[in-house]
Amino acid sequence: MDFETINRLRLKEAFGEFELFQQISKDEDWLDKLFECDTRGQLFVYDDADVGHVVYVNDTKGLGRDKVFGLVNKNHKDVFLWHIDGVIYEKTSKCDCAVITTDEMEFIEFKTNASNSSQEAIFDNYHKASEQLQKIVKDVKERCTKVGVTLTSVIPVEAHAVFNPTVPSDNAMKKNISAKFLIRTGVKLSFDNMKELK
Repeated sequence: MDFETINRLRLKEAFGEFELFQQISKDEDWLDKLFECDTRGQLFVYDDADVGHVVYVNDTKGLGRDKVFGLVNKNHKDVFLWHIDGVIYEKTSKCDCAVITTDEMEFIEFKTNASNSSQEAIFDNYHKASEQLQKIVKDVKERCTKVGVTLTSVIPVEAHAVFNPTVPSDNAMKKNISAKFLIRTGVKLSFDNMKELK
């Protein structure tokens, strides 16, 4: 496994006050509770309520494609799934997870249980997803900067909000939120559930 990018980001130093990061003494320790790694050509990320955080699953059987974030990994790279929400941060305070390869970092927030009961609820869920993603992007950028790493110079970063398809899609609202997100963070926000990795 190629831990080069994780080490270049200096995550151990950046998140040094967290007990789970203090326990990292060798590369393989990242895979204890903080990360999972997989190289399959098709990967699925799922926010597993029973486990309490996001995990890789082998397929979408019994879950449905609308409940997962799919990753197309044609080059069979090491794809690290960073458990964030419910692992290093209190549940629902930050985005759910990030995916890291040698070429990119993708922050992901799941809103697959979002309600479609009213326009106000839809608006609130879009904004909540954006806020949680903004918080983690800002936090990781600031932490990396403190240890001498400019995050977006080391690796291209994107953000994704994954919604249940039964939630009516308001494209104008999404474009507006994405534009504000880019201005505030310097990172592109997409409302999608699939990414083809470089």
